[in-house]
Amino acid sequence: MKFHPCRPIALAEPVRRPHSMVPISSSVIVLEHQDLPPLTVKVVRRRRKRLSLVVETDGLVECRVPLRCAKQEIDLFVRSNESWLREVLAKQKRERRRPRLRFEVGAEHYFLGQRYRLVQDYEISSIKIVNGDLHLPAKADSPGRIQTCLEGWYRRQAQRLIDYRVDRLCAQYDLQPPHQIKIRKMKAKWGSCSASGGLCFNLWLITQDLRAIDYVIVHELCHLKHFDHSPAFYAYLGSMMPDWQHRQGLLV
Repeated sequence: MKFHPCRPIALAEPVRRPHSMVPISSSVIVLEHQDLPPLTVKVVRRRRKRLSLVVETDGLVECRVPLRCAKQEIDLFVRSNESWLREVLAKQKRERRRPRLRFEVGAEHYFLGQRYRLVQDYEISSIKIVNGDLHLPAKADSPGRIQTCLEGWYRRQAQRLIDYRVDRLCAQYDLQPPHQIKIRKMKAKWGSCSASGGLCFNLWLITQDLRAIDYVIVHELCHLKHFDHSPAFYAYLGSMMPDWQHRQGLLV
């Protein structure tokens, strides 16, 4: 799940509009579906050569088009990128509600979508789940050591579970298996697919609901056939997992 240079860009910061970039004219396109909230896209005509989509940090969506671009072409461009737009907006929403992690006894952390409280336990040598708590060994006696211990445990659990789920989902949907599966900490993605056919998953994916984990895995597996976020990619993803948007919404 990553952005490609050929796709429209989701800006990380609000756009500054110099005097020379003042919109000449504007209108809106409203994308409506029975099971999804309306999505309003502001169409801005400017002196430019290509169409582009911009999602700002406040959720405002703009489609910037040449002055003489036909309405039918604009409508087709926006609608063909609707899935991408909703994915970017959902990502922004997740980032706004994601809690800051605290590595200290008594803090709450998640594992497979369930919330657990960190508890110090001097009778164990590795992390264990006991009665709804995550028990930490005695060696995890400072924030830095708690983080190291917890991340190591998450990494082992993630590698084991994701390897297993990839095998199961490839068999279930008759998908091409990846050449390699890696787990690492990622700031802006839940997963990625390389041109060589390898998949990489965010370490923190193991904290999410299993239905959401399966969605991210299938999303990346679909990239082995469609290495982009084109309408063909989303059609392929939807044929495998019709409820993918609901599962995506479970990610926090």
